[in-house]
Amino acid sequence: MVLGNLEPKVFFKNFEAISQIPRGSGDEKRVSDFVTNFARDLGYKVVQDTLNNVIIYKPASAGYESKPAVILQGHLDMVCEKNAGTEHDFTKNPLKLYIDGGFVKAHGTTLGADNGTAVAICMAILEDKALQHPALEMVLTVEEETGMAGAENLEASLFKATRMLNLDSSDEGVITIGCAAGVTVEYSIPLAFDAVPQDYSAFTIQVKGLHGGHSGADIHKGRGNALVMMGCVLGALEKDCGIRLAHIHGGMKLNAIPREATAEILVPAAHAEALKTAIAGCKRTFGEMYKATEPTLEISCAAGTLPSRIFSAECSDKIIATLLLLPNGVQAMSQEMEGVVAASCNVGVVHTLKDAIKIECFPRGATAFHLQGMEQQIRALAGRTGAQANFIQRSPAWAFDANSALLKEVVAVYEKQYGSAPVVTALHAGLECGILAEKLPGLDIVSLGPNTHDLHTPDERLSIASVGRVWAMIVALLGRL
Repeated sequence: MVLGNLEPKVFFKNFEAISQIPRGSGDEKRVSDFVTNFARDLGYKVVQDTLNNVIIYKPASAGYESKPAVILQGHLDMVCEKNAGTEHDFTKNPLKLYIDGGFVKAHGTTLGADNGTAVAICMAILEDKALQHPALEMVLTVEEETGMAGAENLEASLFKATRMLNLDSSDEGVITIGCAAGVTVEYSIPLAFDAVPQDYSAFTIQVKGLHGGHSGADIHKGRGNALVMMGCVLGALEKDCGIRLAHIHGGMKLNAIPREATAEILVPAAHAEALKTAIAGCKRTFGEMYKATEPTLEISCAAGTLPSRIFSAECSDKIIATLLLLPNGVQAMSQEMEGVVAASCNVGVVHTLKDAIKIECFPRGATAFHLQGMEQQIRALAGRTGAQANFIQRSPAWAFDANSALLKEVVAVYEKQYGSAPVVTALHAGLECGILAEKLPGLDIVSLGPNTHDLHTPDERLSIASVGRVWAMIVALLGRL
């Protein structure tokens, strides 16, 4: 075992075990079966529903039988991202964990601490028969990262608890008491084609080397979006060199800030030198703009192979205009909570299909009003470019309860352990709390978790020391509850 000597052993043993099981969104059956059998072998009642959500019931410890039950909640799936050149099949291969200083990482891929930490915490609590706690209802959902279908389809009748600890936060010392609403956007631009003109040369443009990150938690950090950058580069080349597009793709997940994008273009042979000049200008401009946040940014141009056909001039123009005009990044900051993003949008993925360009975006908003504003922008752009915008997989916001009794308990335990007050705030990323709050009216919810950095990227890392402190806090909190 790579993590066998880390403390708390009961956590890291289970974290390493689930890291051997592929669990990308939509592919959770194997890890769902593993956790189900793990709990049943320990003698607990388990419900595994048709979607592979897992609900585990651990009875109250002696003396806590009369105390109100508590839900512990997280999700089974992970975002599957890897570095270019990394050979890893997320449907077959285990994650290759290693220790780097005070952190656990995975070689060339995402780590899955989002939200493997919750799964490992629940497994550790199931194993520890000495813990003091009220009755526990553990719920581990599927497809959280791709629309929260697992939480959406949970049966409310499976739960009796009126308090819930969500374990999907990634900042120790920050207690989360609200999250943003979100909606998946599928934006489709119909394609029309022309024959390849004579005296044109083919080139491949790449934007790469970006940091990426979580489209909610990292959207305010000034990181570059490879697809938006590509739109800017293509816009400059269209203006100066008369380029035509033949193919474009980039990004891997709509909830991850894209790190790479590639476009295949054609340019009149007479403008080949102008192309090199324009690319050099883009490199200088973006290098200066992002010198602090994207020091490894690369924009490259290499000779390509002539395609059999190209997009029409009108199509090329619409695609470039769309990448330039779709809302992206922070759109509004909260007026109630300093430093909290109120509205954002991530242009996450672009695919060239047989007859259309498909763009996947992910707007988030603290309120329905914020989401409506971005939806109006996207619909207006679609109407003016002949595109179709579909809004699917909505997740509700989780509204802060100023009278939360559970929050007071969490803060009291935190202050006793750390000797200082935690930060209490709302999260711009999406959590399943809003869905569960709607299903279980009156549910009192707080979210917490250990330090996990660079979520949704191959640089994801989990702080070993933070896990130990947060585990101690959860043990103390369950005893207090």
